[in-house]
Amino acid sequence: MAPGEPLSKKVLIVVESEGAVFDSLARKHEDGYLPAFAGCFSWGSNPSTCANLWRALALGSKLRGQDPLLILLSALRLLNRNSPSIRRAAVIRVLDVYLANPARDPLGFATSPSGSPERLILDWISMSNSLLDAEGYPPEFGSARDFLQNIKTLAPRAEILVHSSLPEAVALNQWEMAGLGGSFLRIAGAERGDFAGYLRTALKNGYDTDPILVIGTTGTAWQAAQSVGARFFPIVPGAEEQSWQNLSEIFFPAFMRGESAFIDRDSRSFMRMMLEDIESTIAADS
Repeated sequence: MAPGEPLSKKVLIVVESEGAVFDSLARKHEDGYLPAFAGCFSWGSNPSTCANLWRALALGSKLRGQDPLLILLSALRLLNRNSPSIRRAAVIRVLDVYLANPARDPLGFATSPSGSPERLILDWISMSNSLLDAEGYPPEFGSARDFLQNIKTLAPRAEILVHSSLPEAVALNQWEMAGLGGSFLRIAGAERGDFAGYLRTALKNGYDTDPILVIGTTGTAWQAAQSVGARFFPIVPGAEEQSWQNLSEIFFPAFMRGESAFIDRDSRSFMRMMLEDIESTIAADS
């Protein structure tokens, strides 16, 4: 390979915003969904047990980054297996039906009588939202900032796209408030569809011949990369700073040389999170 050739190669980098660049997933669960779950559904169980269960599911399993109501359903099922409750079983049945309906509207729960499973779910949503309303913008990971701000030095022809689970205007403002507004070409919010759909759109718009690297921290991002045959680099939960450093110093230079397949990168913890049975994950964390 001629000197300077890796730097001149055109590549597409697609970055997952929440939990990979910004420390937002852990914060919203620890500050909102987790205490609301322990407060609304413990019902005779130790609240700390409920908290640990939620934490393991929402942050350390393949449910990471998924719809909070889907996490709630899994948490209730596992909790009810060890601490049976008729009320909890009723909530599980309602959630099962609700999540199977493509036209979901949680506000419909408000028409149900007080104390009903529907209202209990709505109480949890309301409590979570009230706890999250006090949250400001989450901080970005320092090593993520360094990588994004130095990308044009590492690869002048690299183009960065961002996918966020937030509304696009909110996501854009978050990136700009962090001083990272100039580090990407385009940003897509939740209204533009899921991660996989965003990648497919990119391929249809002229990126189908470029090497693609997806950087993410959830199964959604990993599966999206697989669906289009892109390379995936995991930002490992709990080791985000080290992951970005490894990306910058080891993996990305090899990716630019076309040698990333030969890099001995330790992604075992991420792959275990993606592939391990959820009940095994909970048992290991209990």
